[in-house]
Amino acid sequence: MATREIVYGRVVKGIKKGLKIKGTFREKRIVFKLSEYFGVTFSRIEKFKNTDYNFVFLQPGDEYREKFNMYNEILLLFSPFQDFDRRALDFVDKTLVDYDNRLDKVCIFLVSNDQYITNKIAALNNENKDSKLIVPFTYTEFEKGTITKQTIENKLRNYFYSRDLFAIESPIKNDSYFFGRKKIVQEFYSKYISGEQGGLFGLRKIGKTSVLYALMRTLDSKNGKYVFIDCQNPSVHSLRWYELLESIIEKLIENYSLRINKSTFFFDEKNAAKSFERLLCQIYKELNEQRILLIFDEIEMICVDTSSSLHWKNGMDFIYFWQTIRAFCQEYQDKLSFLVAGVNPHCVEVVSVQGIDNPIFSMIDPIYLELFDIEDVKNMVGSIGKYMGLIFEEEIYTKLVEDYGGHPFLIRHICSLINKSIPLDRPQNVIRYDYEKEKVNYDFAITKYIEQIIQVLKYSYPNEYKLLEILAVHGNEEFLKKLGRSDYTTIQHLLGYGILKKHKEMYFITIEALKLYLKNTSDIEIANTIEEKRTIISKRRNKLETKLRDLILDVFRSKYGNIEARERILKVKKSVDRLKFDGIPLTQLMEKEYYFPELKVLIDKNWEDFSKIFVDKAKFNLNMEIVNAYRVDAHAKNINEEEYSLVTYALKWLEECVF
Repeated sequence: MATREIVYGRVVKGIKKGLKIKGTFREKRIVFKLSEYFGVTFSRIEKFKNTDYNFVFLQPGDEYREKFNMYNEILLLFSPFQDFDRRALDFVDKTLVDYDNRLDKVCIFLVSNDQYITNKIAALNNENKDSKLIVPFTYTEFEKGTITKQTIENKLRNYFYSRDLFAIESPIKNDSYFFGRKKIVQEFYSKYISGEQGGLFGLRKIGKTSVLYALMRTLDSKNGKYVFIDCQNPSVHSLRWYELLESIIEKLIENYSLRINKSTFFFDEKNAAKSFERLLCQIYKELNEQRILLIFDEIEMICVDTSSSLHWKNGMDFIYFWQTIRAFCQEYQDKLSFLVAGVNPHCVEVVSVQGIDNPIFSMIDPIYLELFDIEDVKNMVGSIGKYMGLIFEEEIYTKLVEDYGGHPFLIRHICSLINKSIPLDRPQNVIRYDYEKEKVNYDFAITKYIEQIIQVLKYSYPNEYKLLEILAVHGNEEFLKKLGRSDYTTIQHLLGYGILKKHKEMYFITIEALKLYLKNTSDIEIANTIEEKRTIISKRRNKLETKLRDLILDVFRSKYGNIEARERILKVKKSVDRLKFDGIPLTQLMEKEYYFPELKVLIDKNWEDFSKIFVDKAKFNLNMEIVNAYRVDAHAKNINEEEYSLVTYALKWLEECVF
């Protein structure tokens, strides 16, 4: 047993005075061995889900603090089973919550009796990029005497420095890498407790779903009841309104293992609302009269105007579904509340749908998820970086906020690129000059991530995208010219996202990388009058039409030869009309006799020949229809800003495919 060493009141080597070490003889010997390098401050055996878990807290000394950012006590867990059971990680999560004020939330020491534990932890890390830093040992390693100070440090280097903790693509599912959002999680929990409805909005990849996961962890820890509905899943938005109500009931019954027989209840258009009410009241009683929270993520996918399923986008499903939910919430406020999350609060801003009042109009006070400030960035980047042996110079935090606006997803990926450029001989300092030297390369490398973030505005809210584009390309003066009274809500959305800020009469884009992207990808032409709009659309459509004719002809000729190419092209014409085209050369036939709608049909009917060019058949057909519908030059009709934006971006999508 090591001699006890105390630094500033902390036991950093040896066993805390009076502490009785729990566990088997083998496990006690392992703890005594580790006490040569760490302070042992706590020992306990706890039962969790019918299994006894033996665990110890280890206190690192200054050497470990400096090299590996190990400032808090480390959880050491024993797993005596020959086949490691991943359910032990549920106990880890619980313990980290129970001792939140003491334990490091990222690093875990695991001593296992499974000889393949190293491979299993590697597999776990590959499956879950946001998994904790689990440093595995085996009972055998200790018993053979192979564990030394050097082997411990080598393991720490291997597991700390070899993993890129910044490169997390998916929403954060645990508290280990969750930064800067605890206040908003508590705010939504308070709304749940008081029976209020909630709305969380913000840019893509800003962390909305991570906040929802954190809220669910809070609800679990406080015995709250909820059901999570991922509206982006086709199994959700493909459902009709009454089927979605039934699905919510089924999820609640399954999630909480309730013995409720729903077979006598019918979920069709006539009976769904009543069945939902009766069953939800039963579920509430079964859940010991705990309020139920319905959490809808990616709400755009079951919202009027923005859903990709027509019954939500253009039909009455949105109205009937929310009429049912609102009616229940009003009658049984103590039983149900809901939270919706999406890009912007269009779902509660649209006044009516097909002449019927929107049931949730102004029912929610929207909360936008803000971009990180410098302190949040410093906390996230500094904390994660230290585990990876990266010490960031103070000025870099400011630069990250200036260049990437405090968008956590973008900043993490920039830091991931920085990590890749630094050798594994760590710790290493990351200085501002190295960052500035590589910034152009970083901006190029994250283009795809900016596209991910901004594309929802481009296709679902084109007027918002267009205003940003005008500001980026043509500046504040032209931007102010384009603003009208109808743009108030649009501006509020952009300000809410945090990507637009206003100072006096000056607007500016807060994410410099986004501004550069918009400048580099824009082909926007300023059109102030109807005539200018007609000219621009006509010019671009005519150019596209010519290109599509050439493309169809080239593809058919190269694949089928002239004779079969001609047959395929003529198939879109009526049988009775085909004879009159005899003798007309194929090139001339395409130029003179085929118009825009027929080009769409030719490609649609022969999709296999064009799928590699256009990739997404639904988008191709939609954008072709938009371009054809707004042939303002041909029909001499007016076109408003929203319609002009829509046709402009439809043209751009098609142009990017063929040019």
